[in-house]
Amino acid sequence: MSDLNFASVRLVIADGGGQIRKEIRTVLHHHGFRNIVDTPSIDVVHDALARNQVDLLISDFRLSGGDMCDLIWQVRHHKIGDNPFVVVMTLIEAPTETEIRRIIESGSDDLILKPISTGLMIDRVMMMVNQRKNFVVTSDYIGPTRREKPREGTADAQEIAVPNPVQVKANGGAGAAHLQEEIDLFRELINEQKMGRNAVQIAFLVGKLLPLYKGEEPKKTNVMPHIDRLLSTSEDIARRLTGTSFDHVGELCNSMVTVVQSIRERPTKPKSQDLKLLPELATAIETAFTSEGTDTELARDISASVKQRGQK
Repeated sequence: MSDLNFASVRLVIADGGGQIRKEIRTVLHHHGFRNIVDTPSIDVVHDALARNQVDLLISDFRLSGGDMCDLIWQVRHHKIGDNPFVVVMTLIEAPTETEIRRIIESGSDDLILKPISTGLMIDRVMMMVNQRKNFVVTSDYIGPTRREKPREGTADAQEIAVPNPVQVKANGGAGAAHLQEEIDLFRELINEQKMGRNAVQIAFLVGKLLPLYKGEEPKKTNVMPHIDRLLSTSEDIARRLTGTSFDHVGELCNSMVTVVQSIRERPTKPKSQDLKLLPELATAIETAFTSEGTDTELARDISASVKQRGQK
């Protein structure tokens, strides 16, 4: 602990209880933290994250005024701020199973039950410094590795030793000076991993959806979950493409979004042409992200062919 210097670590403590914030702030200040913001407001947390002013976030799960788990999820998926690798410790008192699951699936690094002693608080912070878990990327999750087996419809997730801003800054030296460069580099890696996971997920969802249209007309409640998931996954992959080495696949992904939106307008009686396009688009997208040396012209030819048939 004596070899670490937390003075430059940007710490945000968010809790509705002023006494809890005071206790956490006091003990962490005693151990060297100086750049500290404590607040009861989720809006303050959101603003700090959006401005890239947070290295370590210690926040209550039930912070009023918003959804803390959704906020963490958006940070991990690079929808807020430019550092998906903020260290996040979530506090909660008497949690339900559903709440625990939400915290885990948000991408939080740690879950701490309240009330918490000051000694345990320091122990958990030090655990984040020295033993932070590697990240994994799936179609709907970015965060510390949790599962022993991949979910159905997802590829086996490779663990990534992402930057730990608290550890880097506490150790100082050249690493701290180049921290943002390292964050940017790993953010690009995560982005490409996420697109690959999404590509696999799109093929999986299409395989789940198409059989529902065979035989009798399906119920809307049966097909809409698959359609909505397929749409959100396709939109996410299209969002991530710009400026990457997979930029040429953009037309394919945009075509998928267009086709799924069309199906969503008539979920129980979609156009037969839309259903025919789904598997070909899914295969083309998955091939583009899973095959090395993808031919840009080939991707464009496939997209043009799909467009022509879609106009018939």
